[in-house]
Amino acid sequence: ALDTVYLCRISFPRLSLLATRMPGLQARLFSLLSAEIGKVATLAADHRTEERMAAFLLDLSERYARRGFSATRFNLSMARTEIANYLRMAPETVSRVLRRLSDDGVIAVNQREMLLLDPDRLAELAVARDAGLD
Repeated sequence: ALDTVYLCRISFPRLSLLATRMPGLQARLFSLLSAEIGKVATLAADHRTEERMAAFLLDLSERYARRGFSATRFNLSMARTEIANYLRMAPETVSRVLRRLSDDGVIAVNQREMLLLDPDRLAELAVARDAGLD
């Protein structure tokens, strides 16, 4: 979640029944689920911490951009420990990786405010991760 979230609980059996009656809905649900499973699998794979962090930050950037917000300046809604859990890192590692990216001029971090200074370099790091999947 990028910000405050409101949830609506939906019965899976009812949603499944509705999806079988509406092929377009079923296809869209499968597409969304497949994309999320792919992201989680990629982040869970054994890649360097910088690669996982780069992929994570780019994913956040893309999500904010889709919502009409800045793709290069945004707030991290997750605490360092939550990011660490999500990326399978120790919280200290998250801090070290963010510091390294900051020292390299790729990002700037102030508390939870994130500024992507060099999105192309961040993308190169994430591509290095994706190249290992082939």
